[in-house]
Formats: sequence, C-alpha cells, structure tokens
Amino acid sequence: MGTRLFVGNLSYTVNEQELKDAFQAEQIEVRSVRIAMDRETGRPRGFAFVETETEQGTKQAIEKLAGRLVAGRALIIEEAQARPAPGAPRPGGPRPGPGPGGPPRAGGPSGPRPGGPPGMGPGGPPRAFGPPRPPGPGGFDPRGPDRKPEGRRDRPEKKKSTRPKPEERERGNWHWSGILDDD
Repeated sequence: MGTRLFVGNLSYTVNEQELKDAFQAEQIEVRSVRIAMDRETGRPRGFAFVETETEQGTKQAIEKLAGRLVAGRALIIEEAQARPAPGAPRPGGPRPGPGPGGPPRAGGPSGPRPGGPPGMGPGGPPRAFGPPRPPGPGGFDPRGPDRKPEGRRDRPEKKKSTRPKPEERERGNWHWSGILDDD
C-alpha cells in the first residue's frame, strides 16, 4: 500500500497532470494526485496530496523532489499526516486565553445589551453607511453642537519654518557684489 505525500508551495497554475509528470520523471509510480481547491472561489489553494504505489516511491519522492522547481516554485514534500476526527482537538495543544472566539460579549445569547432591547446596541440596530443621522429628540446632536453636517473639517494652517533654506545656509548673511578690490 502506498503512502500519501503533502506537496506544498505549488504554483496556482499547476494542474494534476503536470504534478504527476514531475513524479513520473523521477520513475516514481503515482496512484493518485489531488490538488486542494478553495470551496468558495474554486481556485487552487497552493498544495496537493499525492499517493504513491510503494513506500520506496514515497522515500524517493521526498529525497529527489523536495526543493525541485515546478512552474517557478520550489516544492515542499512531506509525508501527509492523518486528518483528525471531527471534533477532535487539533495538534499543538490548547491555545491560551478564553474559549473559542474570545471573551463573552454583552448581548446575544448571554442576555440583552444595556440600554436597549435584546440584541440591539445603545444606538439601535446596526445600519449601513450613509448620510449622517438627523439630530435626536429635542434638536440634540450627540456628535457635538459645533459639528458641521457635511464636508471636510477645517484644518489649521501649517506653521512656516524658521529654519534657513539650504542656499541661505551656504552663503550665510553675506552677499558678494562681484567687484574685485586690487589694493
């Protein structure tokens, strides 16, 4: 029975036949080649799994093809590790910090957020970006009384530098009139 190999650092343009040809060029019998594809985009993910016919073929592939250029990229070849069972912990041990997803947040399944109905923030439901909200009840604008409703805010003028310009530094405060005095 053959062994599965992980082949990494693949160019996105390499197809299964080209990868199979690279193995067969080294007289390694290949049972199957499967390039991993992205579920959402349908594009290659940059790695593949190759199953060889013999254990000896697996060892030869690691020795001969690791670092070999295929479509301009150096291959990484290792023995594939068994996929963990669904729900089993992944290798590397537990990660530090609170459980999966970070610390619990206010709202959601743990209870309502302060200042509003369950699942709503203090300002109400989330909204899409768009024009600014009109002032609240009583003409009160929570963003401030002197906030301009539209346009950019005014920036203060830049201060002028007191440092002398390079040409002024070179000649200092003196100025040569161009007249030679032959006394």
